[in-house]
Amino acid sequence: MKKITDYLEELGLSEIEAVLYQGLLETGPTTVMELSEHTSIKRITTHFNINNLIEKGLVAQTIHGARRQIIAEPPERLEYLIEKKVEQVNRLKNKFNDVLQVIQQNSSDSKSLEDVVIKYYEGKKGVQSIYEEMVKASEVHSFINLDKYYDVFPNTENMFWDAFNNNPKRRVWDIAMDSPLARRIAKGHKHYYCKLIKNSKFFSGFDILIYNNKVAINQLEVDNTIGLIISSQFLFLSMRSLHQAMWKLIS
Repeated sequence: MKKITDYLEELGLSEIEAVLYQGLLETGPTTVMELSEHTSIKRITTHFNINNLIEKGLVAQTIHGARRQIIAEPPERLEYLIEKKVEQVNRLKNKFNDVLQVIQQNSSDSKSLEDVVIKYYEGKKGVQSIYEEMVKASEVHSFINLDKYYDVFPNTENMFWDAFNNNPKRRVWDIAMDSPLARRIAKGHKHYYCKLIKNSKFFSGFDILIYNNKVAINQLEVDNTIGLIISSQFLFLSMRSLHQAMWKLIS
């Protein structure tokens, strides 16, 4: 049920709306009070969120005798929400260049953006955005703990391999903590180069990513995931040189 709730939330439903919609699918036609009892959600909260679901086209009202009842629309109706999402994304995409131009024109000092050289990210979603940016780079050097990464971000391996298909010029050099997982991944692509070093408690809980004149340092703990990006050509070149020197030393 958790998986279904997560998917419904991705379609734009709140967590309560997702629970109520699933509850209606289970009960069939019912009243707000009965649905409130079935889902253990307060009646006033149930009433408010059912109205939202009616507006979204996922719930309908019926009259059964003298009773007003509510009923869930068939799950196939969810496809309508997906289509609305696609339309919304396309509209945003079509407007992006115009909006970007306006923002740039109204910026009082475009150089101020260059002055912001350090960005801090807290939580899995924020740190995941760092990796999503990194996979678009044509050249990446990193010190990485693959086991730690996949503990925090499971089921994301395809993102890295797809990046090579999306950018034929992409090359990656990883210095990784040795493990069975790292040895398997090291053979994953002809343009992915990986050297393994023994695990160490002093170098096992974070990744260092060197790409696009940036250095990202990510702490990979499931309950305490944080990331830091430093945009500095000088630091980038220095860290890349350090990585290349270590690369040559590792057999």
